[in-house]
Amino acid sequence: MIAKNLKETILTELSTQKLVRIPASEEAYFSVAAELPFKIEYHENEIVTMGLASYWHEKITATFIGLLFQLFHLQKEDFDILGSNSGVQIPKFEGGYYMPDVMVVKGNPVFKENSRTIITNPYIIVEVLSPATKAFDLSEKLSEYKLLSSLHQVIYINPEKVSVSTFIRSENPNTWINQDFYSLEDALPVENSHIAVADIYHKIKFEE
Repeated sequence: MIAKNLKETILTELSTQKLVRIPASEEAYFSVAAELPFKIEYHENEIVTMGLASYWHEKITATFIGLLFQLFHLQKEDFDILGSNSGVQIPKFEGGYYMPDVMVVKGNPVFKENSRTIITNPYIIVEVLSPATKAFDLSEKLSEYKLLSSLHQVIYINPEKVSVSTFIRSENPNTWINQDFYSLEDALPVENSHIAVADIYHKIKFEE
């Protein structure tokens, strides 16, 4: 009953708002997450969601997964590439569960206790930004992603214009190097290699 009522509340609020934030327990979050056709996240005792993503958002996500596959299938080490139906747990007392658009796991996945969908050791996280969640992704989520000891790189891709940002952990675990790319001629560094920005935006049409 709790999941049904919460689901109805989320769907009702999404009909009038681009971003919905609803107070909920961790138990309620996991209950309703299985009932909805789009991803929802959990931040400081609130459910956060924007509903379904745009066509161009999903096209860039799919393209980037393909580019990562091309890059990593030649690597000697074991890497797995995951889509947005897999979640990541933030190591904080109050709990936090996010569902990045793309994740890369290096080696064996480490799962949250009693889960086969939530992992605790992502190596690379990729977020394709949306107008409704851009501020949330770049501020609250980024600072919490950096708490993950396994995390090596965070990548943000803007589907509305050529704009890619990356944060790469340095040899000092608390120091992250930020690079921004605004040209199709640029190349994004990923795991001792590069991905052409032009390939990320292949056949993407920007709205005038």
